[in-house]
Amino acid sequence: MSRSRLAVLGLCVALGACGEKFVAGGAGSGGSGGTSSAGHADVGAAGEAASGGSAGDDSAEAGAAGVETGGVAGSSASGGTGGLLGNAGAGGGASVDPVLPELGLLIWLRADRGIQQKDGFVQVWQDQSGNQTNATQAAVNVRPAYLATGFNGRPTLEFDGQGQFLKFADGFGDFSKGLAGFIVAKPTKSDCASMLEFSNGSEVDDIALGMWQNKWTYEVETPYIQTGEVDHDTFSLYAVNHRLVGATELRIDGSTLGTLEMPTPIVPESGIRLNNFVGHTLYAGGCEYFRGQISEIILYSRTLTNTELVAIEKYLDAHWALSEQGTPAPSP
Repeated sequence: MSRSRLAVLGLCVALGACGEKFVAGGAGSGGSGGTSSAGHADVGAAGEAASGGSAGDDSAEAGAAGVETGGVAGSSASGGTGGLLGNAGAGGGASVDPVLPELGLLIWLRADRGIQQKDGFVQVWQDQSGNQTNATQAAVNVRPAYLATGFNGRPTLEFDGQGQFLKFADGFGDFSKGLAGFIVAKPTKSDCASMLEFSNGSEVDDIALGMWQNKWTYEVETPYIQTGEVDHDTFSLYAVNHRLVGATELRIDGSTLGTLEMPTPIVPESGIRLNNFVGHTLYAGGCEYFRGQISEIILYSRTLTNTELVAIEKYLDAHWALSEQGTPAPSP
């Protein structure tokens, strides 16, 4: 499919009217450079230790280790039955720590954890899912900026739209069970850009979560959903739930804007995708690097239930105070 979209405009979506184990507050390793899933409780087993934190256990007392470096040690009051990864101990970062479904969780990037930066620019954005799916940038001149208090006093990564981006290692080949993605971001330009993209080249095995023609867009090879004007003045919660059965949803700030029945992304012959980015696209036709800010990314290799979808949206809204944007400060 082409970013000119001329051949597939009929696929644009009409506006919609619209257990498993869990993971919470994945571990960062602080400045040590390593990543791991501190406090990992595998159906009741004691957690594996991460650098900067000791292993979690099945009791509610664990959870203090590793927090000085931004990591989270696991605590699970029900580790023997639910396999929970624990919430943050005191001082472990932001005040809202969710319990995310672990099944199918590929990426969990948070601007308030796991940032390795030099001179204010991000070298590594450490994955908090336990999969070590870090986003990295070795080239000094194209690293995004780290703003410690860039969004409502909260941290964020800022991309200049001129070449700054992060990349993942090869992978992301199998989405045969669906896909669900969440991005907290404020685009400041949205003609054509991807916040998250996986492909084997321009128009090859492509999956893109981003914008086109100043509208929110989700694209998988030929079919795409494009709907809803992008607000350049506020942070938005972008979410997509690609279903195996029924219509895929594109949601903004907890509301469904568009739906379309779409085939699941193909599994490439090689089994992997080679071009996997935060803030970069290989699409032609005037597409550019992402310009704006990104504070959190969550990606699953499966469809989420409606309950899971809404729960994650509620966490992200609370964590980044999205609903409070534009609210006047109280009088002194």
